Amino acid sequence: METLPGIAVVSSSQTRPKSLIKLITKLQIISETSDKPGVTKHCWNIDTKYYTARVNFLEIETTDAEQDEDLIKSIEALIIHMDSNSETGLDDLKKWKFLDVWNADVKLLLANYCTENTKITKTRALEWCLKMGFEFIELYPTVLKQDEDEIITEKFGVERVVEALHSHTWSNLVMKDKKNIKSVECSDTKKDNGDGNEKILPNDELDDFADLFSQLQTMKDSLQGMPVNQRKQCAEQMVTAFWKAIGGEEEEIFD
Repeated sequence: METLPGIAVVSSSQTRPKSLIKLITKLQIISETSDKPGVTKHCWNIDTKYYTARVNFLEIETTDAEQDEDLIKSIEALIIHMDSNSETGLDDLKKWKFLDVWNADVKLLLANYCTENTKITKTRALEWCLKMGFEFIELYPTVLKQDEDEIITEKFGVERVVEALHSHTWSNLVMKDKKNIKSVECSDTKKDNGDGNEKILPNDELDDFADLFSQLQTMKDSLQGMPVNQRKQCAEQMVTAFWKAIGGEEEEIFD
């Protein structure tokens, strides 16, 4: 049987992993299978503008899973829910020994909300995330700061969780083909080739570029805390994606 990439979901709060999975997938009924004690799999079909992928949400309720090598190898994303209204909110995470073992590409620490008045302050949560290489996300943030003049629209809450997962390069993803792209002349899509001629970007390619650009800040944030080699690899993938979005061929980059 095919081993799908895994998104491990654990909780040190009263919120159960299954509730988080339903919140992220926006599904009230989710399929589930279990072939390991304390681990329940929920298949999720990802379908973005650029690719499709099948992954498993792994609802983990036992620390015994930390010893399962096959399970560990399949995990590409890790989501942990913390109780910010508990004095031991961060200390409770220590029971999950895998924090020092599981090297997932995407690591998210969630809390329902977190302020400087909660028992685990936002400052403490961010300090922990910086140290451990996690991104901190409030599912129900009390304050949404968004500058109207900003080009990049920042996502919050569950939308940011989904965005982070969609931004990952899953090991089994299948890129979508871009076919039958037609050039449509538009005043703001003309580019000078340097020889007096104008090259017109197809509208679809312009949309691709705009969509990628809108995710630039998100990509940058996701790279924070990664090892240098991983950051370089991700940067190369980003350059390739931008180049292809404006009509370039991947071979041209390597040339």
